[in-house]
Amino acid sequence: MRYRWSIRTGDAMYAGTDANVFLSLAGEDATMREVQLNDPDATNDWEKGDTNHGVIETEDLGDLKSGTLRTDNSGAGAGWQVDWVKLQSEEDEREWTATVGKWDDGGKFPLLKFSLTNRGRYDELQRQKQAEARKQSDKAAQDAKSQRDSESKRKADEEEEAFQRELDAQNRQLERELKRAKMEAEIAKRRAEIDKLKNGNTPSPGPQVPAGGGAAGLRTLELFGMLNGASVPLSQVVVCDRATGRCQVVPGGRVLVGEGPGDGFGLGGVPGRWAMYYGGRSPAEFGLDADKGVLGSDGSRGWALSAQFLTQVFGMGWRAAIYS
Repeated sequence: MRYRWSIRTGDAMYAGTDANVFLSLAGEDATMREVQLNDPDATNDWEKGDTNHGVIETEDLGDLKSGTLRTDNSGAGAGWQVDWVKLQSEEDEREWTATVGKWDDGGKFPLLKFSLTNRGRYDELQRQKQAEARKQSDKAAQDAKSQRDSESKRKADEEEEAFQRELDAQNRQLERELKRAKMEAEIAKRRAEIDKLKNGNTPSPGPQVPAGGGAAGLRTLELFGMLNGASVPLSQVVVCDRATGRCQVVPGGRVLVGEGPGDGFGLGGVPGRWAMYYGGRSPAEFGLDADKGVLGSDGSRGWALSAQFLTQVFGMGWRAAIYS
């Protein structure tokens, strides 16, 4: 901070001095240690009736309150009469004045008491600073909002990417399952053709229900569960996800194959209960061998188990696990 100082020497006879002059200042915010004053534009400072001036550089002192003015009482005619001392801030043009109106006492003056005599551009600059502070605050708030929005968008993009990856993975899994189902359907079709050829190139009559309630040559197998040491319907040990179609055995459960009516829930046997639930339909429609139906139970009724379901429970070798 730069302060312009001005000191007025009185008009009385011998009011000037040849001694060295020193000034210190104290404001609301800081103090300035004593410095020696010299007028750069004068060849002989502190003459009677003159106003000397110069510049002091120091930290921002705030509103000036007091100061000290003295001489070192050196040289001929050392006594000095001072009318006033003024300081002006070059930054905002405020001006402070301390009235002296006295001779020094052995090189010392009473404590200077400064009062603000001109506000200069202080109020205008304060308004500008406040406006700039508001502007900076608004900018900081906007930057923070932009950062939050950017972070929210980044998280949303990451969630969307994760969802898309999961969707792609499920689509790939479904595509594999579809290919497997088509393969099993094709295998079932070829097995039906083989059966047709084995039967002398005549169409297989399928599981028709003749008089007496049976289906000639048809064998029904039942899948049921074992859980906690007890036999339970298949629906209690195998659960399927409706969204993905994936089926799996519950922890601690086992899937068993029943061949006769005394196993499981009485669906198996020759011909067993296949014709009861699916009379007129061939097991080949479900990817099974045409002469072997496979049923599961929920405890009240039976339903046909497809080759796709059996593959999920037993793997690709399900025929060996069930038919053997």
